[in-house]
Amino acid sequence: MVGLIQKLLFDFIEEAAGPEKLLEVKRLAGVPAEKVFRMDEVYEDEEWQRLFRATCEVLGVTQEQAEEAYAEFFYKDGMKRWPMWFSMSKTAREFLQRQPKIHNGFATGVRDQKASQAINDKFDLEEVEHGIVMHYRSPNQLCGLYTALARLIINHYGDEASIEETKCLKQGDSECEIHIRWAA
Repeated sequence: MVGLIQKLLFDFIEEAAGPEKLLEVKRLAGVPAEKVFRMDEVYEDEEWQRLFRATCEVLGVTQEQAEEAYAEFFYKDGMKRWPMWFSMSKTAREFLQRQPKIHNGFATGVRDQKASQAINDKFDLEEVEHGIVMHYRSPNQLCGLYTALARLIINHYGDEASIEETKCLKQGDSECEIHIRWAA
């Protein structure tokens, strides 16, 4: 996992709860207080998982609540950080079809071939009539973050679409399968 996710999580915690809560999250997760995450470096998934569990504990929220709140923060940051991604698409469907390529673009700066491939293997998009199916495979099990972001993107473009997760890693499936269908 590239360090942007952790960096934004730290920004989110600090904005939501203050710098002392961020230090508490780092302490609970076993991450040094001075550690800074970089966009061009890959970090262990286990470290992210510890950070996310600690975030939920410190903020007193469920994983689902944390994913929703973090998605909102991530979305707002993304609109400022990458406005071109939003202007390139006229609809949510166009944006979400582009998302795996955007995600995999972060792997281009990763020198380690195995780490780069792990980034590329997380998302696989399937186009179907009236929608898309996202196949998501990650030990981080952030399908809730993906669906929350997809809802925000759908609302951003003013589209009408439904989201249904028919398979989920959290339920023991081999992948998360997220169906997004637009009104015909």
